[in-house]
Amino acid sequence: MRLISVTKHLLYTLLLFMAVPALAQHPDDVAAVREKLLQERQEIKQKQNIDAATRANRLLELGEWQAAQQLLESATPDAAVKLAKARLAMLQNEFEQAEVLVQEVLKKNPKQRQALLLQSHLQIQAWELSKATATARQLLQANPRDEAAALTVGRILMLQKKYGEALAWAQKVQAWNRNNAGAYLLESDVHFWNQKPELAEKPLITSLTLDPFNADARFNYGYAIWRRVDATQLNDMAAQWELALELNPLHYVTHWHWGNGHTNLTYADYARPEDEEVREALNEADRLISENRLQEALKAAQAVQQQYPASVLPAMLRGSTYYMAFDMNRQTRLDSAQTIFQRILQKKSHYGPAHNALAAVIKQKQLTYLHNYDSLQQVVVQTVIEDPVNFARVFPDVAYYPGKEVQQMVWSQLYESIVYFPFLSRQREKFVIPPLHIDLAIAMSSPYFRQATTFDNRQWMDIRGVGSGAAAIEYVVRGSYLERNVVLHEYVHLFHQSVFTDAETRAVRRLYHQAMEEGRTIDYYSANNEHEYLAQTYPAYFEPVKVHPLNHKSINTTADLKAKDPALYTFLDDLVQRQRAYLAGDKNAMASNWAQVYLNLAEQEKELPKALALLDTALTYDAQYQSALIAYASVKQQQKEYAAAADWLHKAKDINPDYAPVYVAEAALLEAQKRAGKLNPQEVLADQVALYQKALELENDLLQRAYTNQQFRELYESYAMVPEAIVTAEAYVQQAPTISTYLRDRRDEALAYASWLKGTSQPAPDAVQALARLVALKPQHYSLRRQYADVLAAQGDYTAAYNTLEEAQRILEASGAARPDYMVRMADYQLQLGNKAAAEALMQPILSHKVKLNGEQHLLAGTLSDLGMIAQAEAVLGQKPAPETVLETAWHHYATGRLLEAKQKNRKAIKSFEASLQANPYNAQVRRRLVQLLEKQGKERQARQVRMAGEKLV
Repeated sequence: MRLISVTKHLLYTLLLFMAVPALAQHPDDVAAVREKLLQERQEIKQKQNIDAATRANRLLELGEWQAAQQLLESATPDAAVKLAKARLAMLQNEFEQAEVLVQEVLKKNPKQRQALLLQSHLQIQAWELSKATATARQLLQANPRDEAAALTVGRILMLQKKYGEALAWAQKVQAWNRNNAGAYLLESDVHFWNQKPELAEKPLITSLTLDPFNADARFNYGYAIWRRVDATQLNDMAAQWELALELNPLHYVTHWHWGNGHTNLTYADYARPEDEEVREALNEADRLISENRLQEALKAAQAVQQQYPASVLPAMLRGSTYYMAFDMNRQTRLDSAQTIFQRILQKKSHYGPAHNALAAVIKQKQLTYLHNYDSLQQVVVQTVIEDPVNFARVFPDVAYYPGKEVQQMVWSQLYESIVYFPFLSRQREKFVIPPLHIDLAIAMSSPYFRQATTFDNRQWMDIRGVGSGAAAIEYVVRGSYLERNVVLHEYVHLFHQSVFTDAETRAVRRLYHQAMEEGRTIDYYSANNEHEYLAQTYPAYFEPVKVHPLNHKSINTTADLKAKDPALYTFLDDLVQRQRAYLAGDKNAMASNWAQVYLNLAEQEKELPKALALLDTALTYDAQYQSALIAYASVKQQQKEYAAAADWLHKAKDINPDYAPVYVAEAALLEAQKRAGKLNPQEVLADQVALYQKALELENDLLQRAYTNQQFRELYESYAMVPEAIVTAEAYVQQAPTISTYLRDRRDEALAYASWLKGTSQPAPDAVQALARLVALKPQHYSLRRQYADVLAAQGDYTAAYNTLEEAQRILEASGAARPDYMVRMADYQLQLGNKAAAEALMQPILSHKVKLNGEQHLLAGTLSDLGMIAQAEAVLGQKPAPETVLETAWHHYATGRLLEAKQKNRKAIKSFEASLQANPYNAQVRRRLVQLLEKQGKERQARQVRMAGEKLV
């Protein structure tokens, strides 16, 4: 009778709640879905003729956990109630408790279907995939068309990266039941994991149309929106994730993504006026943490909270303290941290650091349920740090954390890459491990991380790891338990950009391009660019097993690497063999890397004799290192020893005459000689053009070709040869490779450059549209925004020009890094709009010397002149270096003309504007200013001639 009763219960649940809605909403209609959610919550609460377990299960599906828990606590603990409690426990990451409940049911009835389904899910959570498969197949033996069991088998196959088999199971269930939402969700997941996102959205939409209240599907749809890499759609992403968290308040992947840069907010939405005061007040608590006086730190943070009740920063520190109190009772500390972070999110909606911190707590609860957790913990405990001196130099802040566990965790995840410690420490490179309450801007001492976005539209303010040297504590913990090794991933970025030789760097890029062309990248994230390509695969070389992927970029193993990209595996194997040889005492194994290190140091050295000494050291390690020889020539060039510079370039060319950077360096040497008055500008131009063309002909590295094109077009611009510069940029755009994010950025930069030149030289609505589109896609690309503002101003739309800079400056000000070049432009636009008071206010930070404008002194002098600040304008022009190029000469004449006009010396001002246009006839701003002044002086015919001359340039 019990079996019949449970079967009836399950059948009733299925019929009642799995039916397709007659008026199903499209997933994008979030308002309608939310209204439907509220309606269904009310309906199920009012239904009194349904048993407690059925009602509780539906309440759980609708995100009403508290109501479900209250209902279950008062219900008779039969099998159905116990399984509903188990389901709630799993949602709350209480897996041991869930297991006890499931086993109680199975002990009485070993074939109980719902219990076996939950057991298979628990086995997946414990990463016992074979057992989970066996459990699901037991159900399929009883009923070969058990849809839930079939989907469980399919999901396990997906986790095992058997995508074809997983997809077959999804499609099989769809054939059985076209209204099974889970079957379409699995199909969508498989496509995402198999690097086919273009195929994922259609089945995902079908899934959500059939079942609009699935938190996993809601998250996936928001993620699919984010994958479009379109900042204008981030609000739509957020709307989907809000629903996901309403349905599952502890939805791990939603919290993680929302706390790791996938957000529609900027730092301006986070910042409060008192933030720096609060951080200063919390320094004492941080000091106490570093001394392992955690209870005192908690009290100190609470005192700061009372002083600043509106701030969430003290609570972030308190929750962070509980998270890393490894010696405290695990359940107590994690529950305390979870409560704190949830309260922060109630107080400050979608605050990224709290989302991430909550995800960290959830994950630490999940880790303890791994079947081999104890043995993995022993690996950490038994880890011996073999080179503590160099380790402490590169990872100085691991000592901040209580005990030795964090140090051991970090060391155990680095493998042979410890070889790079001396190379990095010689360059004073450091790798930091920020706790949950410290963001990258503080950890890296750089406001950049509060104002910028990544190549894929994530906000740096919330990201928890960076290749310049950081991986947060939560990543350290996860990597120690076979999850994605983010510590090593970010550390690979560090030695890739700081220690790899030019040959190694080019080899990685070449392998990446080949892998992309042949579809052999190990996952979608490694497909982004060559840096992610190496950082995703170097850890895979060492790691045969990974568990619980955060998503489809997190589960790469040695077998995957060998199978998908054997050429890269061979490269990495050779690299690791050299690393091992060096660690064993063969210092010649990495001599060229030392040459690169000393080259880096030389390029950072401002004193030229010291730079030469560093380059001498580099060449003692590798006398044939062409990059060092070219750098030597550059220093000699700066010392104005042009013949010696040429000799060093000849040495580099003798080693390999097909090495393209030599010819770029020769062009730079000619430029230096020209600027020094040693060569005739017009005569040297032809030689420079020939050298750039030669370099482009020889260069087979796609990224270097992009940079060479940039230098080439900027050469033309320096001669005020605007049409040639535009043609060079557009030629690159037309044939630009777009394999990587870097190359797509280079294409966009070339397009923006051409549009900027067009839009600042002539009426060009197409240029305005092109830049508007790029700014919409990359709203926090600040140089791009400046180009857009320049064009809008040149087209006479000063209001729009001002607004586009003001929008970005708001974010920059919140991060404490407002841009002076924006200030001057915004002031200039206000002057053009007749608002002198607003212009003066905008200039105050510069006038009071709080900030300094580096470069563009002509713009500063002109704006000061228009403000009537004659003495200051004269001082700026007096301190400005003499112009060295045609373009600089044109700008100098324009600034002088603005000063003369402000001094009412209009005839001289006209002469200066004319001289500016003679040097650069393509500057629409100067032409408009000259026309206005001529008209003001009553010289209508002359003004018309100037205007018509500009129109003929089009």
